[in-house]
Amino acid sequence: MCYVESLRRLQILTSSVFKRSERSSQVTRDSRELEPLNGMSSAPAPYETRPEIFRLDSPIHRRDFQERKQSISNAHVVDSLEEQVAELLITRQPKLKAQPEKLASEIRREIGSDGWDGYGVWTWYPWRETWVRLLPEAAFVEVRTNRNRNKINQEEQQELSAKTVGIVGLSVGSALAMTLAMERICGRLKLADFDTLELSNLNRIQTGVHHLGVPKTVAVARAIAEVDPFLEIELVSEGFTSENAKEFFTELDCVVDACDQVQAKANLRWHAKEKGVPLIMETSDRGMLDIERYDHPGQAYLHGRISDELLQEMRSAAEWSPAYFDAFIDVAEASARGVESLQQVGKSLVGWPQLYSDVAGGGAHAAQVIRKIFLGESVSDARHYLEWNEQFIESVN
Repeated sequence: MCYVESLRRLQILTSSVFKRSERSSQVTRDSRELEPLNGMSSAPAPYETRPEIFRLDSPIHRRDFQERKQSISNAHVVDSLEEQVAELLITRQPKLKAQPEKLASEIRREIGSDGWDGYGVWTWYPWRETWVRLLPEAAFVEVRTNRNRNKINQEEQQELSAKTVGIVGLSVGSALAMTLAMERICGRLKLADFDTLELSNLNRIQTGVHHLGVPKTVAVARAIAEVDPFLEIELVSEGFTSENAKEFFTELDCVVDACDQVQAKANLRWHAKEKGVPLIMETSDRGMLDIERYDHPGQAYLHGRISDELLQEMRSAAEWSPAYFDAFIDVAEASARGVESLQQVGKSLVGWPQLYSDVAGGGAHAAQVIRKIFLGESVSDARHYLEWNEQFIESVN
């Protein structure tokens, strides 16, 4: 099928490929969700996403911990604090691994005069019904990121901890959120998505079947909290909208477009340019990665692919058109299977295909770009294709 004919077919197909936001559709949502306060929300009720942390160096926290623990019966308890302290000291002085007596002496010095009862934190994960004992926050972060060194050195890790990243869309965006959290490329995440988890999402979102029907924001926030309870996460479970856009962009250092709605995509770019915030878009087809440097003055929208007039039109668009779709995706450059699949949407396919290998790879590439931008490395405004299959074929040939 020729390029022009493909574009004509998009007029019919684009409305089927992309889900509409909650505001533009009449889909009935879970009645348990809480209406957002002041445009932003922490999590839909009654979903818990933040563990309770009791710092044992505080007498008040120790008392609160004892009272809380006594009020909960049949909870699972994980206490490996001694091993964590040993690991902390060995990462600081690797030779201690072969010196057990000196290691024991250093452990006593580390925990101090209050002993084990006054050292570290107890963390309560209500959705797991589990208590976990951990190192104090600074020591926890030091050990958890130790194997980043020196691909990310200590000074860089500290610099990254002050950064905030906003992600809109948590299918492709979930892999990026987890990568940012695993490497601690930021100290704060804002996650926006209006959708709930469906069974077909589990080919690309790392979570369990126990989260089916739960908002994607909740599932991703819980997964991150189980890796790092100290990482700050803000949830926008009504999704990114024109009404909450200004607040969403508050204090953002980078924003990620991983959403489906044309209006949201346009508004993301308008606000990113207005605020001078770099924007990353990863598309799970041929590894397409857009780096949009709106932190550079005079930068055109999407590398000049979208004019000011077209962007304003998109900002109020109710649905996709062939012109909008081609501006973002460029059908002429899409993979053969991607184009074939697009032609089957609404017939033999319910939506645009996405593989976890593509999603995970895209999340990793986007995270690397964000890290480089934050650390002041040279990263140009450009569109890249990072398709392994094509590189493999070229290398074989």
